[in-house]
Amino acid sequence: MAKIEIESAFVEDWNKSTSQHPAWGMKTAEAHSKKNVETNKYETQGRTFRTVKVSRESGIDLTEYTKGDRVHVWGTESTVSREFEGKTYYELIVWADRIERAEAKGAPQQAAPAAAPPAPDLWNAPGNFSDETPF
Repeated sequence: MAKIEIESAFVEDWNKSTSQHPAWGMKTAEAHSKKNVETNKYETQGRTFRTVKVSRESGIDLTEYTKGDRVHVWGTESTVSREFEGKTYYELIVWADRIERAEAKGAPQQAAPAAAPPAPDLWNAPGNFSDETPF
């Protein structure tokens, strides 16, 4: 098991027949790109597929993420092997401690909301009186 931080991965369908994943797990794909010197553009060379899982106590609900969402994941990764019809399959499992939506690279950052102006000091403000006597 190793601590891992996945800066940018895309949420995938849960399986072939069901696109919605359960609250405790979701499939992700992390693309690996390389710059093509001829076209000067990045091309996807491969992908790493992972299953991200959360414990019930974590309070993280994975149903809020849908296919195509870009996520940032922090957690612990391990490799799990399983056998099916005589073949051994290896799966990367990430037990997430924290998950956030990730901004697309090059996307404009949202500015923080401006602070509200300070409230006027009503005790020292001049009153709207017609004469000098306030009472």
